[in-house]
Amino acid sequence: MAKKATRRVASAPVSALADASADEIPVIEVPAGGTLTVIVDVGEMSAPYTVSYAGTNVIKSFVDRAEDIDLEAGDRVLAWAFAHLVKGWHHTVGVSVNDETPIVLEKRSEKNKDPDHSVNFVIVRTEE
Repeated sequence: MAKKATRRVASAPVSALADASADEIPVIEVPAGGTLTVIVDVGEMSAPYTVSYAGTNVIKSFVDRAEDIDLEAGDRVLAWAFAHLVKGWHHTVGVSVNDETPIVLEKRSEKNKDPDHSVNFVIVRTEE
């Protein structure tokens, strides 16, 4: 019987990815003791969208949400995924650091002829 080939996956610490691709991967800086709120605005959804932080789902919903994130020190991934199936769809994902003006991370819509599926991420860098 032939031996099954194993698949090798390249990996690196998140901090190395952030440093190596600083122009391509946005980094959200949160000072020590700071807060981060994720804000999602969506149109009608027939499948839930998700937002995760450090590998844990923090939002899974069909409607607008704003959630405070329990931050971990260091560099962590904040990711989101949408699959739009309803006509006239739109979504906006943003964050607010220390309750300041939100930073828009992604804004997409059918009206702008954007892709109806989205998977994206940023790095959240939290000081100790």
